Amino acid sequence: MAQGVIPTTELFWSLLDKGDRRFSRMRDLPNFGRARDDGDFQKAFKIYTQLWKLQQEHRQKLVEAGLRRWEIGDIASRIAQLYYGQYLRTSDSGYLLEAYVFYEAILMREYFRDAAATATGALPEAPLASKQLRFLARFLIVCLFLGRRDMVSRLAHQLKTLVDEYKGSFQETEVKEWKHVVQKLSDF
Repeated sequence: MAQGVIPTTELFWSLLDKGDRRFSRMRDLPNFGRARDDGDFQKAFKIYTQLWKLQQEHRQKLVEAGLRRWEIGDIASRIAQLYYGQYLRTSDSGYLLEAYVFYEAILMREYFRDAAATATGALPEAPLASKQLRFLARFLIVCLFLGRRDMVSRLAHQLKTLVDEYKGSFQETEVKEWKHVVQKLSDF
Protein backbone atom coordinates (compact mmCIF):
# COMPACT_ATOMS: atom_id res chain seq x y z
CA MET A 1 0.00 0.00 0.00
CA ALA A 2 1.33 3.41 -0.91
CA GLN A 3 2.25 5.61 1.98
CA GLY A 4 -0.47 8.13 2.89
CA VAL A 5 -3.27 6.26 1.07
CA ILE A 6 -6.23 5.47 3.31
CA PRO A 7 -7.88 2.10 2.62
CA THR A 8 -11.35 2.44 1.10
CA THR A 9 -13.10 0.75 4.02
CA GLU A 10 -11.44 2.99 6.60
CA LEU A 11 -12.25 6.07 4.53
CA PHE A 12 -15.87 4.96 4.23
CA TRP A 13 -16.37 4.33 7.97
CA SER A 14 -14.59 7.58 8.80
CA LEU A 15 -16.80 9.56 6.40
CA LEU A 16 -19.90 7.83 7.75
CA ASP A 17 -18.99 8.84 11.29
CA LYS A 18 -18.24 12.41 10.18
CA GLY A 19 -21.49 12.54 8.19
CA ASP A 20 -23.53 11.27 11.13
CA ARG A 21 -22.07 13.97 13.38
CA ARG A 22 -22.75 16.69 10.79
CA PHE A 23 -26.26 15.39 10.17
CA SER A 24 -27.04 15.37 13.91
CA ARG A 25 -25.91 18.98 14.21
CA MET A 26 -28.11 19.99 11.26
CA ARG A 27 -31.10 18.15 12.68
CA ASP A 28 -30.81 20.17 15.90
CA LEU A 29 -30.88 23.52 14.06
CA PRO A 30 -34.19 25.30 13.43
CA ASN A 31 -35.79 24.80 10.02
CA PHE A 32 -36.56 28.47 9.55
CA GLY A 33 -34.82 31.78 10.02
CA ARG A 34 -31.45 30.72 8.66
CA ALA A 35 -29.49 31.96 5.67
CA ARG A 36 -30.49 30.50 2.30
CA ASP A 37 -26.99 29.49 1.34
CA ASP A 38 -26.64 27.05 4.16
CA GLY A 39 -23.05 25.97 4.75
CA ASP A 40 -24.17 23.16 7.04
CA PHE A 41 -26.29 21.70 4.26
CA GLN A 42 -23.44 21.96 1.75
CA LYS A 43 -20.96 20.22 4.07
CA ALA A 44 -23.34 17.44 5.06
CA PHE A 45 -24.47 16.96 1.48
CA LYS A 46 -20.86 16.75 0.28
CA ILE A 47 -20.04 14.06 2.84
CA TYR A 48 -23.11 11.97 2.01
CA THR A 49 -22.48 12.35 -1.71
CA GLN A 50 -18.95 11.02 -1.17
CA LEU A 51 -20.35 8.13 0.86
CA TRP A 52 -22.88 7.33 -1.85
CA LYS A 53 -20.20 7.27 -4.55
CA LEU A 54 -17.84 5.20 -2.39
CA GLN A 55 -20.46 2.54 -1.71
CA GLN A 56 -21.37 2.40 -5.41
CA GLU A 57 -17.77 2.04 -6.56
CA HIS A 58 -16.59 -0.32 -3.80
CA ARG A 59 -19.75 -2.12 -2.72
CA GLN A 60 -18.29 -5.64 -2.61
CA LYS A 61 -15.28 -4.59 -0.55
CA LEU A 62 -17.49 -2.64 1.85
CA VAL A 63 -19.98 -5.50 2.22
CA GLU A 64 -17.09 -7.82 3.04
CA ALA A 65 -16.00 -5.29 5.67
CA GLY A 66 -19.46 -5.39 7.28
CA LEU A 67 -21.63 -2.89 5.41
CA ARG A 68 -25.24 -4.07 5.48
CA ARG A 69 -27.94 -3.39 2.93
CA TRP A 70 -30.04 -1.28 5.29
CA GLU A 71 -27.00 0.93 5.95
CA ILE A 72 -26.87 1.77 2.24
CA GLY A 73 -30.56 2.64 2.48
CA ASP A 74 -29.83 4.78 5.52
CA ILE A 75 -27.27 6.80 3.55
CA ALA A 76 -29.78 7.34 0.74
CA SER A 77 -32.41 8.27 3.30
CA ARG A 78 -30.11 10.86 4.84
CA ILE A 79 -29.53 12.41 1.41
CA ALA A 80 -33.30 12.54 0.87
CA GLN A 81 -33.75 14.12 4.31
CA LEU A 82 -31.16 16.76 3.45
CA TYR A 83 -33.04 17.57 0.25
CA TYR A 84 -36.34 17.69 2.13
CA GLY A 85 -34.85 19.97 4.79
CA GLN A 86 -33.63 22.34 2.08
CA TYR A 87 -37.10 22.29 0.56
CA LEU A 88 -38.54 23.37 3.92
CA ARG A 89 -35.97 26.17 4.20
CA THR A 90 -36.17 27.48 0.62
CA SER A 91 -39.56 26.31 -0.78
CA ASP A 92 -37.68 25.24 -3.92
CA SER A 93 -39.67 22.28 -5.25
CA GLY A 94 -36.56 20.95 -7.00
CA TYR A 95 -35.31 19.81 -3.59
CA LEU A 96 -38.62 18.05 -2.92
CA LEU A 97 -38.38 16.21 -6.25
CA GLU A 98 -34.81 15.12 -5.45
CA ALA A 99 -35.98 13.81 -2.07
CA TYR A 100 -38.69 11.84 -3.88
CA VAL A 101 -36.15 10.30 -6.26
CA PHE A 102 -33.99 9.03 -3.41
CA TYR A 103 -36.93 7.78 -1.34
CA GLU A 104 -38.41 5.99 -4.34
CA ALA A 105 -35.05 4.34 -5.05
CA ILE A 106 -34.86 3.12 -1.45
CA LEU A 107 -38.33 1.63 -1.75
CA MET A 108 -37.78 0.05 -5.18
CA ARG A 109 -34.38 -1.39 -4.25
CA GLU A 110 -35.78 -2.63 -0.94
CA TYR A 111 -32.81 -1.45 1.09
CA PHE A 112 -34.73 -2.01 4.31
CA ARG A 113 -35.95 -5.45 3.23
CA ASP A 114 -33.57 -7.12 5.69
CA ALA A 115 -35.09 -5.07 8.48
CA ALA A 116 -38.22 -7.20 8.24
CA ALA A 117 -36.59 -10.30 9.67
CA THR A 118 -33.30 -11.33 11.16
CA ALA A 119 -31.36 -14.44 10.22
CA THR A 120 -33.17 -16.40 12.95
CA GLY A 121 -36.57 -15.27 11.69
CA ALA A 122 -37.10 -13.21 14.85
CA LEU A 123 -38.47 -9.70 14.83
CA PRO A 124 -35.96 -6.97 14.01
CA GLU A 125 -34.40 -4.86 16.70
CA ALA A 126 -36.48 -1.81 17.57
CA PRO A 127 -33.95 0.75 16.24
CA LEU A 128 -33.81 -0.93 12.83
CA ALA A 129 -37.58 -1.33 12.66
CA SER A 130 -37.93 2.35 13.63
CA LYS A 131 -35.60 3.38 10.79
CA GLN A 132 -37.77 1.57 8.30
CA LEU A 133 -41.01 3.02 9.66
CA ARG A 134 -39.57 6.55 9.80
CA PHE A 135 -38.37 6.17 6.20
CA LEU A 136 -41.89 5.23 5.10
CA ALA A 137 -43.44 8.12 7.06
CA ARG A 138 -41.00 10.65 5.58
CA PHE A 139 -41.53 9.34 2.07
CA LEU A 140 -45.28 9.50 2.61
CA ILE A 141 -45.06 13.19 3.55
CA VAL A 142 -43.01 13.97 0.43
CA CYS A 143 -45.60 12.11 -1.68
CA LEU A 144 -48.41 14.10 -0.06
CA PHE A 145 -46.68 17.38 -0.92
CA LEU A 146 -46.15 16.22 -4.50
CA GLY A 147 -49.72 14.94 -4.87
CA ARG A 148 -48.67 11.36 -5.65
CA ARG A 149 -51.85 9.74 -4.35
CA ASP A 150 -51.16 6.26 -5.70
CA MET A 151 -47.83 6.15 -3.86
CA VAL A 152 -49.43 7.63 -0.72
CA SER A 153 -51.95 4.80 -0.49
CA ARG A 154 -49.26 2.20 -1.21
CA LEU A 155 -46.99 3.60 1.50
CA ALA A 156 -49.84 4.00 4.00
CA HIS A 157 -50.79 0.34 3.52
CA GLN A 158 -47.16 -0.76 3.87
CA LEU A 159 -46.72 1.37 7.00
CA LYS A 160 -49.85 -0.12 8.60
CA THR A 161 -48.74 -3.65 7.76
CA LEU A 162 -45.27 -3.12 9.20
CA VAL A 163 -46.55 -1.46 12.39
CA ASP A 164 -48.73 -4.53 12.98
CA GLU A 165 -45.83 -6.83 12.13
CA TYR A 166 -43.28 -5.03 14.33
CA LYS A 167 -45.42 -4.45 17.40
CA GLY A 168 -43.46 -7.16 19.24
CA SER A 169 -40.24 -5.21 18.70
CA PHE A 170 -41.44 -2.00 20.35
CA GLN A 171 -42.45 -0.89 23.79
CA GLU A 172 -46.17 -0.40 24.26
CA THR A 173 -45.94 3.41 24.04
CA GLU A 174 -44.07 3.23 20.72
CA VAL A 175 -46.68 0.86 19.29
CA LYS A 176 -49.43 3.26 20.34
CA GLU A 177 -47.58 6.19 18.73
CA TRP A 178 -47.13 4.35 15.43
CA LYS A 179 -50.75 3.17 15.46
CA HIS A 180 -51.76 6.80 16.05
CA VAL A 181 -49.71 7.84 13.00
CA VAL A 182 -51.41 5.16 10.90
CA GLN A 183 -54.84 6.23 12.17
CA LYS A 184 -54.18 9.89 11.34
CA LEU A 185 -53.09 8.89 7.84
CA SER A 186 -56.26 6.87 7.39
CA ASP A 187 -58.35 9.80 8.63
CA PHE A 188 -56.56 12.14 6.26
